Amino acid sequence: MTRLRLTIDDYLSVRRALGYKLEDHGWLLADFASFMEAAGATTVTTQLALAWATLPQDALPSWWAARLRVVRGFSRHLKAFDPATEIPPVGLLPGRNRRAVPYLYSEADVAALMSATASLRPALFPVAHARPTRPRRPPHSR
Repeated sequence: MTRLRLTIDDYLSVRRALGYKLEDHGWLLADFASFMEAAGATTVTTQLALAWATLPQDALPSWWAARLRVVRGFSRHLKAFDPATEIPPVGLLPGRNRRAVPYLYSEADVAALMSATASLRPALFPVAHARPTRPRRPPHSR
């Protein structure tokens, strides 16, 4: 096992002992270690971290940014043991998940949807879906 892989194991152990779940960090950092070994590199540089983070080429920028965040956290840890380690700067790959804009139904939209349920087969009962029902009490509790 290489020194980089041992340091990754130590990093994950420490972080998990502090309560972090790090569900994807293990396999991502193992993949990063393989990338470093294939490149013949022994020191983490911003250039290598960026080259690895932007794989695969057809991935979303938010995925690239997530991969770089994993390496950035590990690089901060590694710099304590290897001063030559470079920590990739924040904002190098600005990728965010884009959330869909919610559609707010108007009263007219809801009324149209509820009346359209009558045309479904088997027919749905719009009244049952239009208002919340009160839970029934058992007969013995009346």
